[in-house]
Amino acid sequence: MGIPIEYYTFAVSFSSNMKIITLTTDFGLRDYSVAAVKGALYNKCPNATIVDISHYISPFNILETFYILQNSYMHFPKGSIHIIGVDTERTATKKHLLMSLNGHYFIGADNGIFHLLSENCTNVTLYEFDTQPSTPLFPTLYSFTSIAEQIYKGTPLNQIGIPIEKCNSVSYFKPEVSTDENFIHGIIIYIDHYGNAVSNISRSLFERIQQNRKFEVIFKMFSFRKIYNQYSDIINFNCPPESRATPDGEGMLLFNDLNYLQFSIYKSDRRSVGGASSLFGMDYYDRVSVHFL
Repeated sequence: MGIPIEYYTFAVSFSSNMKIITLTTDFGLRDYSVAAVKGALYNKCPNATIVDISHYISPFNILETFYILQNSYMHFPKGSIHIIGVDTERTATKKHLLMSLNGHYFIGADNGIFHLLSENCTNVTLYEFDTQPSTPLFPTLYSFTSIAEQIYKGTPLNQIGIPIEKCNSVSYFKPEVSTDENFIHGIIIYIDHYGNAVSNISRSLFERIQQNRKFEVIFKMFSFRKIYNQYSDIINFNCPPESRATPDGEGMLLFNDLNYLQFSIYKSDRRSVGGASSLFGMDYYDRVSVHFL
C-alpha cells in the first residue's frame, strides 16, 4: 500500500514552516541552565529546531562569542533566530536588543556583540525591548525565549521592540597599524579545542601592509618568520620517509580557514605535546606584533 498524497503535503508544509533557533551561551553543560532554556523554547515554539552553537564560551567573553557566532550563523538558513546568552544582565547602559542582520535574527544584551556582528553591514535594523520577567537574574530564560517566540510566530519586529539607531560599540577587536606601516599590533581573540591561538590579524590586512616585505611575528620571547599555507607544509616531503623529521610538537604560523593569523603546534594534543596556548603561554587579549622589515 502506498503512502497517501496527503502525507507528503503535510510533510512539506511542516518542513517549510519550521524555524531554527540557535543557542550561544557561557552556561556550560553541568548546570540546569541550558535544559531550562530549551524546555521553555519547546513550550513556546514546539515545532522549532533548536541547535547548540556553543555553551562553552569563556564567561562574559564577548570576543570569543563574536568569533564563534560570526563564523557559524551564516551557514544557517535565513530566518534563523540566534539567542546570545553571554553577559546578559540588563543595566542602565546595557539594554536588551533584537537585531535583524542578513536575514537572521539575534537576541541578546547590548554588550558590544551587536556592534561586532553588524560592523560594516548595511542591511541591519536594531530594536530595544523591555520585557518584564518574573526575575531579572536569568534574562536568557525569562526574556529572550519570549522574544524568540514572537519572531517565531511572525510578529513584526516593530511591534516587539522600539527601533533604535545605534548600539554600544567596541574598538578593542581591531588590530592597530603604526603610522609608518612597519608594524601591526593585534591581540589573541580565541583559543580553540586544539590549543591553537587565533589573533585578530586578518590575511587581507597583513598582505595589504606587507607589500611583499619580509616580516617577523613577535609574541613575548617567540619570533616567527614564516607563515605556512597548511599544517602539513611543515613536513619536508622531499626527504626519504626513513630520514624525514617528524615535526609533531613544533610551533608554526598559518592563516586559518577564516583567514586569521593563528599560532599552532603541529598535531597538537593538550594531553601530550600540548597546544600553542600552553606551550607559548598564550591567553586571551595577549599582544601579538608583526614587524615588516
